[in-house]
Amino acid sequence: MSDVTDSYYAGEAFDGYGSQLLVGQDDGSPETFVAVADVEMITPGEMKTDVFEKTHLRSPNAHKEHKAGLRDSGPFQLKGNWRPGHGSQSNAGGDGFDTGLMGLWAGRLERNFIIQLNNGSPATEWPFRGVVTKFQPGAIVGGQKVDFTCEITPLGDFSADLP
Repeated sequence: MSDVTDSYYAGEAFDGYGSQLLVGQDDGSPETFVAVADVEMITPGEMKTDVFEKTHLRSPNAHKEHKAGLRDSGPFQLKGNWRPGHGSQSNAGGDGFDTGLMGLWAGRLERNFIIQLNNGSPATEWPFRGVVTKFQPGAIVGGQKVDFTCEITPLGDFSADLP
């Protein structure tokens, strides 16, 4: 069913459980991708289009006029359990990583990333090139887990690679 206008139909959805963030290891072609450990949540960045005003003294109906401007993609946000000794989150790397999220942030290193959804076979993949622009360990409190948050900012348009 393509056109759902005036139709009644069963909704479709998928559970995010099983999805993962993969980081390219910048190791040639084909590039190796490895999953970041203990990710709890991935929030895609805002995809927006700027609008600029083109109003003039004779604009129709005394109404402001607008025009679509440049598009932009905001940072992807991650939240997870902080594991400072795991290569996917550390400065040094290891566990299949040349450097972890902390090292990517410290070195301002650009990498290829893939968000791999758990929505069927084959799974939908959301590839983009980006840079870690924030890595923050969470509050350290007795009797509670310590989490981390991270932002990965896309370096260009990735919309053509989406389904």
